[in-house]
Amino acid sequence: MNIEKAQAEARYQYLRGGTGAFVSGFVWLIAALVASYYGLNQGFIVLFFGGMLIFPLSTLVLKLIFKRTLLANGHPSGQIVIETVFPMIAMLVIAWLLIPIKPEWVFAVASIGVGTHYFGFRTAYGDFSYWVLGSVMTLVGLITIFFKQPKPELVPYIIAIIEIIFAIWVVALSIKKDKPV
Repeated sequence: MNIEKAQAEARYQYLRGGTGAFVSGFVWLIAALVASYYGLNQGFIVLFFGGMLIFPLSTLVLKLIFKRTLLANGHPSGQIVIETVFPMIAMLVIAWLLIPIKPEWVFAVASIGVGTHYFGFRTAYGDFSYWVLGSVMTLVGLITIFFKQPKPELVPYIIAIIEIIFAIWVVALSIKKDKPV
């Protein structure tokens, strides 16, 4: 299978990854609300463990609502995405370790980890917009750490909004442009 065909198949089957970004945005939103009402530790726990549900929930949405199937095991696009999961998990562990030391950096570091995870999606889907999404999410984290803006407690809300808006746009684009392979 050539790369263009693999990317076209992934774009169609996974709606350019939009359902995953949408579910991820809602996980960030729930984590933000929990952190606001119950504390940073609880909010981060929601983000960490909720993150483990993103792929299964987005797959369920794809199957039930959009009637799409999973890519075959060993599909190159799926492998690319999996390869970016491990560095993201490492960043989330680092964020968790920062809770007692630098709590104001926790969601910023998590946004860097998730943002950099999206860079591989550019290759998986053949869609440059994932470099933009990843860059914006990473910049939110870096700006929060180095310039102390926005306020750290706003980071998960900002990331949620960014991902949900991106997801709506990319799903609409996929429905309009992508055809079965």
